[in-house]
Amino acid sequence: MSAPFRHEFLTTPRALARDPSTGPEAAGLEATGFVAGTRIATPMGYVAVERLRAGDSVLTADGRHATILWSGASQMPGQGAFAPVLIETGVMDNIRPLRVGQGHLVRFEGWQAELLFDTGAVLASARSFVDGAGIRIDDSAETVTYIHLMLERHEIILAENVACETLRPGAETALLLAGLAACAEAFEHPALPMVDAPLPSEAALPVLSEREERLLRAA
Repeated sequence: MSAPFRHEFLTTPRALARDPSTGPEAAGLEATGFVAGTRIATPMGYVAVERLRAGDSVLTADGRHATILWSGASQMPGQGAFAPVLIETGVMDNIRPLRVGQGHLVRFEGWQAELLFDTGAVLASARSFVDGAGIRIDDSAETVTYIHLMLERHEIILAENVACETLRPGAETALLLAGLAACAEAFEHPALPMVDAPLPSEAALPVLSEREERLLRAA
């Protein structure tokens, strides 16, 4: 494991985040990423996500080793669309409380996926699992630091034992990061990695639409 990596944040103008008419909700943005302090499974054991950097290895949900190509951080307002989803210990077989952005995709497996979507596993936003009890929006912090990880392809990794996505390579992710940076209290988004050939942009699993998420929630 590499030496601890310190994210040095750069302050940015906050007008976009503060103005309700042009803020994150109006722009259709919501948080994605792992809240700092979340532990990610690696070949060396669980490691706090903010300690991971490009070149480090993580474990995928199916047990493979995968290399981090890029990591970044966004310090966001802790309310509204940027408040994290809190999954209490054990609700999704997680070994500790897990906090991720509302738009972060989490793997769902079960008969409901088979019945509704004819597949054994799907990805749905963390927001779609909120039940007001064991899974809820946590707006208790004034600001929240989200850490973003990109691998060579869209992967499913283990965050506190919950199968969650990494950033999906492609132009859409670049636009998302630009939008988050514009709304951030502070950010560190190094340039996305330069590669010899385009990275695979296919999703690791089928990604549910909002309508499909509602169907899953009602099942």
